[in-house]
Amino acid sequence: MIIANIIQSQYQLISPQELEQRMKNNSVVVIDVREKDEYEKGHIPGALLKPLSEFSAKELASYPNIVLYCRSGKRSHTVAEKLIETGMTMVTELKGGITAWQEAHLPVAT
Repeated sequence: MIIANIIQSQYQLISPQELEQRMKNNSVVVIDVREKDEYEKGHIPGALLKPLSEFSAKELASYPNIVLYCRSGKRSHTVAEKLIETGMTMVTELKGGITAWQEAHLPVAT
C-alpha cells in the first residue's frame, strides 16, 4: 500500500529556495519529468530530462539525491509514488514545479 510505503520512505516537498540552495551545494541531481518540448521551452539550469512517458525506476534510482519536478507537481508526484512503490527510500519533489521556480524569479535555461 502506498501510504505504508510513504511512511517507511523519506518523502520531502521542498521550496524553490531550498532547491536553489541544495544546487549551490552540489548536493542534488535535478530531474525534469516533463516532455522534451516542455523542457526545451525552459527548464531549471542543470536539470536532466527524464520524461514520465519514458519512466524507468531503475535509471532514476541510480542517481543519488534526486529532486523531481514538472510544471506544477502532478507528474513529479506520480513519479515519486512509482519510485516509492519500487522501494526507493528517499524521494524529494519541488513543491509547485517549475511554475513555483519561475514565480520565485529563479533562473530558467532554454
